Amino acid sequence: NPSVTSTASDFLAGWSDITSIDLLGLQYITSVGTCFLSSCCSLKKVNLSCLRDVSSIGSSFLAFCSLLENVDLCSFEKVTCISDDFLSDCSSLKTISNIS
Repeated sequence: NPSVTSTASDFLAGWSDITSIDLLGLQYITSVGTCFLSSCCSLKKVNLSCLRDVSSIGSSFLAFCSLLENVDLCSFEKVTCISDDFLSDCSSLKTISNIS
């Protein structure tokens, strides 16, 4: 929906049963609220490729996702503001692909 341009705080936070998620329906998002997908303790894979228009990311983005292994941030070309605890305490994180 083009009229939805931001996510609320705690968007999908604490979902302990999800192991992967594809966010293709969020292609119009420009601002990500605090605790976006944080504390998803079973999350291993997340597709962020549709978040091409995001310019601002709230605190605790994907924080405390202890099984998350890989994050691709290549679509984050417009990001100008990242708050604290970005990917904090993701103890299994092996690869972060970033903007070229």
